[in-house]
Amino acid sequence: MATYDREYIIRYVDGELPEEESRWFETDLRQDPALQAEVALYRELKESLRQRLAPDASASGLRATLTSLRPQYFRSRIVPFTRWVAGVAAAAVIGIVSVLLWPSSRQDTIDRLSRTEMIGTAERGNNTDTLLQKAAVYFNRQDFSHALPVLDQAVRADTSNQLALFYRGVAAWKTGGTAAARADWQKVYAGESLMRYDAAFYMALSYAAENDRPAALQWLSRIPEGSSLSAKAKELNAKLE
Repeated sequence: MATYDREYIIRYVDGELPEEESRWFETDLRQDPALQAEVALYRELKESLRQRLAPDASASGLRATLTSLRPQYFRSRIVPFTRWVAGVAAAAVIGIVSVLLWPSSRQDTIDRLSRTEMIGTAERGNNTDTLLQKAAVYFNRQDFSHALPVLDQAVRADTSNQLALFYRGVAAWKTGGTAAARADWQKVYAGESLMRYDAAFYMALSYAAENDRPAALQWLSRIPEGSSLSAKAKELNAKLE
């Protein structure tokens, strides 16, 4: 991208550049997709800011006072004042983007990374496997409120069953039972089954959903490189940074 700082881009969008500079800028703009993206972003953010902030009466009064001053005084002060306003606007835009866009983006990532299906169990004829097969029908349809009581029965039938514990935790979390979910996942993580890193990942997801970054990162750090969850763990870790 051409070497224009954000203040220069803001001045262009706000129509504050001299005509010749504006023409040079537009020449580069037509040839530089990255610069086009920067300009488009600022225009979108400026419009978002305009829609969300009510007009400031004190700012209007200040503008009237400035325009009533002698032209030579106003001319000597207009550039610093404009840059100050641009800086304040940029800071406000950054704040609005952080508040409005980050939570939504983070939640979208958490929702996507938390999608999973119950894996099938071999039919051995015991009660736990029958219950797990029944629960899987509900679970894989995202009907967690019906899957949860069936998974609860499966855990009561075999408290050592790691699959039942893990998926009961997921169903509990999806229906608002975060504390119960973490209790199940901690048991799975403490065991030696293949599900222990899945449990660690979902522990991290549950803390990320609460914006508890330190706890989420702590659980992500327990997932080793090369495990089946390492790619997802890296993606969530990057989102938390």
